[in-house]
Amino acid sequence: MEVFTIKGENVILMYHAADEAAEVGQQFAILERPSLREGLVVQVISNDSLEYPGLQQEIIQKILEERAATTNVILDREQGMGQIRNIKLALAKIRKKIHNGHWQRWDGWIPTRSVDISPIGPDTLIQNIIPAPTVPLNSFCGFKGHKVQFNGPNLNMVNVITGVKGSGKSHIAKHLLLALASANVPCIVFDINGEYINLPNVQALRWGENFSPNLAEVGYEMLVSVIEAIYPLTTETAKSVFDIRLPQAFTQRRDFCQKRGQTFTIDIPWLRQQYDWGGGSYVDDAIKRRLQMVEEMGLFLETTSPPQSQEEQEEGGEEVVSDLTTAYERAIQGRPIIFNMKGMETKLQTALVKAVNQLIEKICEREERNKAGRFPFMFYEEAHFYISEHTILNIITRGRHIGMASVFITNSPQKLPDTVFRQLDNLFLLNLTHKDDIRNVSKNSFTDEDTIDSFATRLPERHALIIGNLTDRYPLIVEILDLPPGVPPTGRTRSTWDRFTRTSTAMKEEDLQAINGGEEVPF
Repeated sequence: MEVFTIKGENVILMYHAADEAAEVGQQFAILERPSLREGLVVQVISNDSLEYPGLQQEIIQKILEERAATTNVILDREQGMGQIRNIKLALAKIRKKIHNGHWQRWDGWIPTRSVDISPIGPDTLIQNIIPAPTVPLNSFCGFKGHKVQFNGPNLNMVNVITGVKGSGKSHIAKHLLLALASANVPCIVFDINGEYINLPNVQALRWGENFSPNLAEVGYEMLVSVIEAIYPLTTETAKSVFDIRLPQAFTQRRDFCQKRGQTFTIDIPWLRQQYDWGGGSYVDDAIKRRLQMVEEMGLFLETTSPPQSQEEQEEGGEEVVSDLTTAYERAIQGRPIIFNMKGMETKLQTALVKAVNQLIEKICEREERNKAGRFPFMFYEEAHFYISEHTILNIITRGRHIGMASVFITNSPQKLPDTVFRQLDNLFLLNLTHKDDIRNVSKNSFTDEDTIDSFATRLPERHALIIGNLTDRYPLIVEILDLPPGVPPTGRTRSTWDRFTRTSTAMKEEDLQAINGGEEVPF
């Protein structure tokens, strides 16, 4: 193998296919002689055949020879020239510089042509790009038969898992979720397909069913988010009255409870029936109609009505979570919070995510004040369906300052704002085929479009490209391991064709039983 040319970060290697291999994704060390202490680490991203003067004539001559062989006519042909056609060119990207035997960021230096080229073994690669972790996460992938264990702190702060539908995005997301939970990192998942609710030891919450926030605990901001998302006030007067009077209502109710030595309680029935909103009958009616709609949806806990009897509480069955802080404390103990949004109207999904984000921001501020530092990871599945671009930008920019890390899981990366990729810390890439998706993903600061284009269209099944802080910005193609027993890797797609499969299977079993004299087939 020889260096054919080096231009910028591109290196072209020339080799004979019968003697050497340079597969896509393979890495080589190019070390300058004689010390072999200075050099480059390169990674192959594509292969090409060699073109040279006389190639066309040689191919034509070969075709004529094969044709002439049938008539026993031998054409004069220069011996050995056919071996040139077996030479290949490998396009590689410079990934690291080797200085005094140590790997460093490449600074533009290139070696002379007097070099030694050798493949880099998996142990050497892993040791240099993934040092011994300070907070090891449970391993969920392997490289060339070696398990890879990532460092938890390097997962901060903005992560994207992307690939075409069915490529295994939720498989990786579940691995990350379980690994973080095992490290007692609080995790919150917004699950639009019901894929995470059956994971072991999770808190699966459904708004209006087993999740009914207490307004006295969560504050009036959550109610504002719900009204704005589901049934916004249409006039500036009504909106202004609502924005001013709602905080006043909370203050008045709190003072009332305090004077009587009671626990502060407030709910939708009280706001709708006992509070005078002012602003005229039209404004008052408009606000109360919206409150009635929210009340009928059962989104918030009723606390001012008479308490339930013992029998009613026992009939209630599943525990109702009314305070996200309590659920968050459980998440810190390894029980992730899963908000089941499957089948929920988009407006309600939007209201839920916005409200929960606001609550989590308050929790993060509290964690900072208390010096506890138990900050969360937020998993957003197909975020563009239920939150605006502005909200996504707020998540990734404000999140860095308050400790809120994010994981975006999507098969439509072009729907995410460019800023997500420009501020990206880690990318988990599965198969991508759409050029717009590839271009959008390539806008991150640690790789290039050629690499993404080459790897995204060639990744084998159950493999992923991981690049970012986890890999010291080195594009690492890994095999994703199986999930723990009993954990489904992905959601099940229901199809009309399932019934034909079941019928076919049943018929085969009947045939086997007939062959075995009517006895049950032993499997």
